[in-house]
Amino acid sequence: MIEDFENVCGEAPQGTENLNFQISDPNFVFENDPSYQTIVLYDRDGNVVNVNSWVECAHYVNGGWNNVNYTNFGGDQTIFIGLLFVFSFYIFFKKFIVSDD
Repeated sequence: MIEDFENVCGEAPQGTENLNFQISDPNFVFENDPSYQTIVLYDRDGNVVNVNSWVECAHYVNGGWNNVNYTNFGGDQTIFIGLLFVFSFYIFFKKFIVSDD
């Protein structure tokens, strides 16, 4: 299980082998680790969280978060550009190819 966390969060610090990552206290605050480089994690909905300690990172990874954003593919832009191209081709075709003159 630690190996899964290390793929996303980096090398596990000593003493984390038996940690319980199921923290049920809604008011729990993770300790900031100044020696830990901040990692950005994403969930399936595209939500973003910045984690500042290995334990916090492992907690989020255990909850399904990952360091890969799967929802950022620009689908809206693709559809918009495609529709713009089709509309422009239609206007060009109607105006210059099929003219009533």
